[in-house]
Amino acid sequence: MRVLALSAYDDEQYVFGLLDAGAAGYLLKDEAVKAIVVAVRGDRVERDPRTLLPAGIQFILAAVTCSFRSPATLRDRLVVAIWVSPVGRKSFVFEYRITDEVTGRLVAEGCSTQVWYDYAAGENRVVPGEVVEGMERLQEMTIPRT
Repeated sequence: MRVLALSAYDDEQYVFGLLDAGAAGYLLKDEAVKAIVVAVRGDRVERDPRTLLPAGIQFILAAVTCSFRSPATLRDRLVVAIWVSPVGRKSFVFEYRITDEVTGRLVAEGCSTQVWYDYAAGENRVVPGEVVEGMERLQEMTIPRT
């Protein structure tokens, strides 16, 4: 599994530290959604002004869970891992794991369910096959289906 680090810090030493620790890449948090879409779709897309989501990437956050595992402080360097597992007919699940960069200690883990949604029609849609294929290419593995 490849890990993509998300952070608010753009300090060069911090970036190289994450890459040296094994991260496959690094994104600033405010660029993360756009970059994930580009990675999944393989092209640049415009944002829909109604939803602020990239055009064609239409989903609703349906559920979120987060489980505390151990405390973290502002001085801790944390790594957030995110991956897709599983994909349903009209939804997909992101799983998250937050660990301490230095010790590897698990800080929190969770998941969120996204439902593919057509805002213009006001109804759920099937997750497009090319999106699932793009997720699998990005993760370099087959994603379980439900």
